[in-house]
This record gives sequence, C-alpha cells and structure tokens, in this order.
Amino acid sequence: MALVKVPVDPTVLPESFNFATDIVDYWATKSPSRIALHWIDQSLEIEKKLTYNHFAKISHAVANLLKSIGVAKGDTCIIILPRLPEWWEMAAGCLRAGVILCPCTTLLVAKDIEYRLQISKAKVFVGDEVSVSKVLAVRESCPDLRKIIQIGPKPVIGQGVTSYESALSEIPLDAIFTTPALKPSSPALIFFTSGTTGPPKMVLHSQTSYPLAHALTGIHWLKLDSSSVYWNLSEQGWAKAAWAFFATWNCGATLFVHDDREAFAPQRTLEVLTKFPITTLCAPPTAYRQLILDKNHKYFQHPGMKTLVHACGAGEPLNDSVIQKWKELTNGMEIYDGYGQTETILICANQAGNPIKPGSMGKPIPGVPLVVIDLDGHVVPDDTEGDIAIEIQPNSPQSFYGVFQGYIRTGTNDLDQRIKTSDTGKQYYLTGDRATRDRDGYIKFVGRNDDVINSSGYRIGPFEVESTLKMHPCVVESAVVASPDPERDEVVKAFVVLTSQAYAETLRTPTKKNELIKELQNFCKKNAAPYKYPRKIEFVDASFLPKTISGKIKRAELRKREKKRYAELKAKL
Repeated sequence: MALVKVPVDPTVLPESFNFATDIVDYWATKSPSRIALHWIDQSLEIEKKLTYNHFAKISHAVANLLKSIGVAKGDTCIIILPRLPEWWEMAAGCLRAGVILCPCTTLLVAKDIEYRLQISKAKVFVGDEVSVSKVLAVRESCPDLRKIIQIGPKPVIGQGVTSYESALSEIPLDAIFTTPALKPSSPALIFFTSGTTGPPKMVLHSQTSYPLAHALTGIHWLKLDSSSVYWNLSEQGWAKAAWAFFATWNCGATLFVHDDREAFAPQRTLEVLTKFPITTLCAPPTAYRQLILDKNHKYFQHPGMKTLVHACGAGEPLNDSVIQKWKELTNGMEIYDGYGQTETILICANQAGNPIKPGSMGKPIPGVPLVVIDLDGHVVPDDTEGDIAIEIQPNSPQSFYGVFQGYIRTGTNDLDQRIKTSDTGKQYYLTGDRATRDRDGYIKFVGRNDDVINSSGYRIGPFEVESTLKMHPCVVESAVVASPDPERDEVVKAFVVLTSQAYAETLRTPTKKNELIKELQNFCKKNAAPYKYPRKIEFVDASFLPKTISGKIKRAELRKREKKRYAELKAKL
C-alpha cells in the first residue's frame, strides 16, 4: 500500500501537508471509484456510497463556499451534526481551506454551545435544524460568530442562517480552490476537553498531529488497507470519531457510518454487522459487554458476520472475561485494546505480531517514544507504577508529531503544553494517566491522576456537573466523583449539600428524598449534556466533604470511599 506523504517513521515530517490535497486528492486520482464513505440511515434502508473523487470535488466547493461568506484561513468553524455525509464534506472543505475545524457533540445544550462559541471565537457555525435552533437562542452573546450554515431539508428562514444545500448549488463543482500555504505545524483542529478542574479547555491540533499522524493508528492498530470497511461507534463530536476519519482515509479504506441517533442498542448494532460488509469494528468495552450477552448469541451465527475480521476497543480497560467470550463467539477473533487521548493519536495498543496479555493495553506504537516515569522524570523499573509520558524534543525535526500543540489559554493565543523537564534534561508530555510496564514492554493501565469520570466510554469532568448542580436553588455545594458500576465501569455520583430548608424536607419521608433526587437529575439533563447527569446522588452535611486547607474538595478521598463501599458490597454477594 503506497501512501503519499504518510511516513512510517512518526518523527519525520513532510515540508508541508494538507489532508485534503495530500490524502483525499491522492486517492481520488489513484482510484476515482474507490468508496470513501458507506453511509446508511437510521432505518437501515437508505444508503449512500460516496467515493474519494466525490469528496475531492465537494471539498473544493465547500472551501469556495466558506471563502464566499468571508471565512478564511485560520478562522474557526464549530460543527455540530448527527452522522450525516455532510459532516465529512464540511470537514474536508475546512481542511482544504485552512479553516480550523472544531467538532462538538450533538448532546450539548445551548449554554454549552454558547461557552464554546465564546472562547473559541468561532466565525462560523455548521449544524442541523436542532443545533442551529440552540445557537440562535444564544447568538446575541457570541459577538465573533458571523455566519450560521444549516444542513438539512428544513432550513431556518431568515435570522441570518445560510442553507448549505442552496449555497452549495451556486458554487460550480469544477471550480478549483487554491489551498493556502500550510506548514506541518499550522492549526487544523480544536477539541474541547471534559473539564476536570475547570471549564472545558481547547485542545489544538496541527495539520500533522491528527490528520497525518493517525496513519499510524490505521496501520498498526486497525490494520486497515484499501479493502477494509471500518465502523467506529463514536459520535462525531468526540475525538475518537476523528481518529476513525483520518486513520481510514490515510489508508485508502472505506469508512462505514450508521446515522444512529438513539441510545446504544446491542441488537441493532449486531443487525448492522450482519447486513453490511464491515471488516473492522471499534467499540468501547461497555458495548462489547452488551454485545456478548446470551440473548445476542444468535447473531454471531449469521453468515453476514463472516466479513468481520478485526475488532478493537478503547476508552476504558477491557475485562478478560469479555475478551474471552468475544473470542469464543467469533471463532478466535481477538479484541485489540488501545490507548490514546484527545491530545494524542493512538500511542499504545495490542498489535499484530504481539501476543495479547490479559489486562494489558499492549505496547507502544512503533516509533512512539512512550515511557512510564516517576515524579522526577526518570523511567521507572519494570512493574513499577508511574506516569504515562511521551518524550518531546521541542524545535527538533526528529520529535514525535502525534501530540497536540497545546491547550489554548482562554482569551489569548498562548499554549499550555503540560511539558515536564526531568533531572536528566529530557522533556516529556504528561498524559495525566498512570500505568506499569513489564519486562516485555507491555503497558498496564492503572488509573488517572485527574478526576475525569469514564462512564460508558464518555469522559465527564466533575466541574461541569458540580457547576450545573450549583444552579439549582436547593443546592449549596456538591462534590462529583466516579462510582464503580458493574455495567458502565464508572458512573457519576454527586455528594450534595442542601439548603437547610431542603434538607429538612428530604428527612421527612423517603418519598420526598427520592423526588428531590429525580428533580436534580432532570435538572442536570436539562442544563448540561444529558450523559453527564449524576446517576447516584447522596445528600450529605457540609462537614462530610473532605477539603484541603485552601478549601478545595479532596475528590480522591471520595473516590476511595466509593471503591471501598463497592468492594464490600461485592464481597457480601
């Protein structure tokens, strides 16, 4: 498989790079009929097969459309869409034009979108009828927003909203867009973090740190080639979906997309696998746990499942029992666990040629300088817990390029890269996660240094949940942590301090207490993305919350308490 400008060595950068011109155009020229996107609608009845040639042409048109409405190189475009083909058309067009693409999840409420528009200073917003309606509700408080583009059959009339279909129809499909000069370090993408110790931060990626570097993800972990049809279950607002986008198209493979807008349903997922020629699947461990339930075993005997040859998992550690059951049901297929972040490409994974060790997330991807270090920056001995880190060589052409540029500080153009200099003089990017490494080089994930909650593959920052709870008139204070859960690995738990009046009310009867819990949960669903709501709520006295001298809550102690309680409960079963 010959890839243009996709070096196997992740420390050798091309002099210039643009994903649309160097990858999309390459495959469009090499094989115009090759399918880039195989899309099916929610009902599984309507499908589209769009070629690389289609995306090469349409991305020129999108870039010209952006230019015609005053959006230029270096401007930011926030996009919130369901899994529609137009998402990839806009993404390719933005990249061709040098416009910074900022994907966000459809689960965001108006307040979430307002915050992201304000601090990103986005010039243009692209969405469907639902997300555009949310933007219009907050538009007056977003002074940098110049244009709103709506995709779909029911465009909002007036209010300065541009119909994507109408505007695009006025752009000649044969009109070539001249791509501006872009360096490997030129900005390409912004993702928002989960918001651990404060509001969500902006993660800035360059033209190479995601668009090019994810070729390594596709080659080493997903094992993609031009015959592969790859299905990734992540929704488009998450960085994991971008992993799929760039990894697949770098390798000239086909990206499979199901426009599923409902909660995850294992039987629907298995039905898709039996009906369409998917060769490669990536799903969170939570999904695999539900796919292998007894009631679903019949699907694995279906002839349509025989096209599936490779499975991957990421987002949380995989249980050995799940791996073994999947292997049994699929006649020997392994699940290749992997590890990476919004800030990085895949940096560690189970890979072909290396035996899979239960409980391990594999070895570092070839060429990735991943190490486990102590607090002083020294590499720890085998089987010793330490921080997962990537060695960085600033201003060196030989430095690993699959790492973000840094966090954009609000209101400035300054970047915070979270770089640590060790006593030896070496510099490392600290992932914030901890692990051990055995003598064979396998990495075993231990946990996170920060407080992010990992529930069903969603990374949830406690700060946002606490801030939302604080808005309720009955809540004085809260502390949000991860609580162990047998189905979701972790769920959001809130320790809530109530006003004296509300607390007295809840003590009256169990019914009053349960009513207030439900009220707070619904309040969170309404005022923040629904997946963030606390599934567990415990009302406590203010003195219960452990705090530092400066008044900061010690969430680690609360997490430890929850783990102990869960272990004691399991022991009694």
